[in-house]
Amino acid sequence: MEIEENIQWHPAFCSAMELELREYKKYLRYEREHNLAKMPLKIDFLVIKKKADIMIENDIADFFLGSNIFEYKSPGDDVNAGTFFKAVAYACLYKAESGNVEEIRDTDVTISLVREQKPVKLLAQLSEKYEVSRKTDGIYRIHGMLFPMQIVVTKELNKDIHIWVTSLTRTLDRARAKKLLEICSGLEEDDDRQNADSVVNVSSEANIELFKNMIQEGDQMCEELKELLAPEIIEFKIRLAEQNEKLADNAARLADNAARLADNAAQLADKDEKLANKDAEIAMLKKKLADFGIEV
Repeated sequence: MEIEENIQWHPAFCSAMELELREYKKYLRYEREHNLAKMPLKIDFLVIKKKADIMIENDIADFFLGSNIFEYKSPGDDVNAGTFFKAVAYACLYKAESGNVEEIRDTDVTISLVREQKPVKLLAQLSEKYEVSRKTDGIYRIHGMLFPMQIVVTKELNKDIHIWVTSLTRTLDRARAKKLLEICSGLEEDDDRQNADSVVNVSSEANIELFKNMIQEGDQMCEELKELLAPEIIEFKIRLAEQNEKLADNAARLADNAARLADNAAQLADKDEKLANKDAEIAMLKKKLADFGIEV
């Protein structure tokens, strides 16, 4: 549906990652769409550690070094060899743009490719040249490259531990939606709540039927959703989803009508062909009669 094509997945991913790491935010600096030099190239999400000796107890971030580059792909987008080379190129450009290359050592930059579905083909290709290990559910580390690298498969992550990034999906169920809203309601700091708004906004757009049903059924947890999102926005999303459903139904009916018209046209063409054949037979019969001197 059209509503899904306009979902702003990338900003929500950045918000989700900030929430994943919110316990360490005083030690980290975040940059969204970090510009590379003067070229129209942007890193999706950059996490910079302010202190090298800070240990982060998070499966996604426990291999962080000084500068940590994230390349995020929305659900449905592919992660392939091209994505891999682009991410490595971004890391090289980021390293080069520092001016003094010695300031960012090879081992001070990490790369993370993030996608909902597992990129089976890419992992197989990388396994042929590098050592690929499964750190835990959903996290695959690639060893022996210029930069430490990992591929994060959000569909495989522990959904209780990584509630934020795993909520960026079109397949959210009611239990997970309730848990997401419960955790959102417990956030106290403004920046955390703003990031939660972004995640819930995208999650509700991607799972509009689920949230619409929860609201219409008077689900208590959806009071939290109404606090996070303005009521008029929720109402607009519901109306838009219903409008898209009606448009889809109309399109289906038009397609059926077009098919019936095509069938009718084919039947008329068949009748015309039969009439033409009969006219030809009559003309031939008249000719034979004329040959015998019989006028018709």
